[in-house]
Amino acid sequence: MKAMILKGPMDLAYEEVPDPICPNDGIVIKIDACGICGSDLRTYQGDSQGTVYPSILGHEISGTVTESNNGCFPIGTKISVAPVVPCGECWYCKRGIENLCENLRMIGIGRGIPGGFAEYMSLPGDILAKGCINVIEEGVDSVEAVLSETASSCLNAQENAGIGMKDELVLIIGSGTIGCLHSDIAELRGVTETLIIDMSADKVKIAHEQGFKNVLNLGSNSKELKNMVFNKTEGRGADIVICACPSGQAQADALNLVRKRGKVIFFGGISKGTLVPLNTNLIHYNEINIYGASAYTPIINKMAFNLIKNKRIDAKKYITHRYQLKDLNLAFDEMKRGLMIKGVVIP
Repeated sequence: MKAMILKGPMDLAYEEVPDPICPNDGIVIKIDACGICGSDLRTYQGDSQGTVYPSILGHEISGTVTESNNGCFPIGTKISVAPVVPCGECWYCKRGIENLCENLRMIGIGRGIPGGFAEYMSLPGDILAKGCINVIEEGVDSVEAVLSETASSCLNAQENAGIGMKDELVLIIGSGTIGCLHSDIAELRGVTETLIIDMSADKVKIAHEQGFKNVLNLGSNSKELKNMVFNKTEGRGADIVICACPSGQAQADALNLVRKRGKVIFFGGISKGTLVPLNTNLIHYNEINIYGASAYTPIINKMAFNLIKNKRIDAKKYITHRYQLKDLNLAFDEMKRGLMIKGVVIP
């Protein structure tokens, strides 16, 4: 089969590799689509820790079963595959916090388990039993189904922070897939108003063209933004600020935009070695709550998949670019330049 092999930082090759072997209790799937994530770009650039070379990346996967030794997934079954595989036995897993599993395995992130930037992949029985696998029913588009992985991460972050009907304004910094999904999910959860900002005029233009009308071309440290936020909230600040971009400056600015006892979610991972100048006095004296965000549990993944399946989230408006497998280098270049919301590889 053909696959894109990451041999080192910025070294990605389209090559022939052996076909995957069907495990005794597992399956082989033909990849129907694989979404391109910002974390893929970071790993490609060498900015992720623990990457093993060579690797096959790609963790937002949908596919069709072509070989099966597992009665739950007969040949012809269409599935979505998210990368999170918890052990089910550690302290965190036993308390329903599987995304923080002490023995967490991840598919397609460059740490040993091959991903979806290939024509085929195999899945053993333990991943099928413990991982995030959803059957794609008739009438659900396999390409659109890949968005459920990203939506899972956003939904998990909002569940943890308790975002809901009590919140009047959620400010989101970054208008990529993550930012736009946070906006849609917050509105589904009953938030009064969401506002997305982005420094890139090109990204704002794309977002507007795809139907996201609440996106403004502003930087997180602009006086215009601060005035707007405080005018909307009678001088308090936003109830929630979500940093949906890999920017330490945005994380620092968020503390100046959120109200007292408000909540800030750090979502976009920043490059290793980056120092973030946070004013911790604002956290201390304004009693600001800071939340991290890391993956999701299988239950959250199922909830997010259902949002896509039931069209509560319109996946079509997110997918702006489709690429052949051999064009993944081009896709990473266009992602880096901010030319897409969500790109998808279709082998």
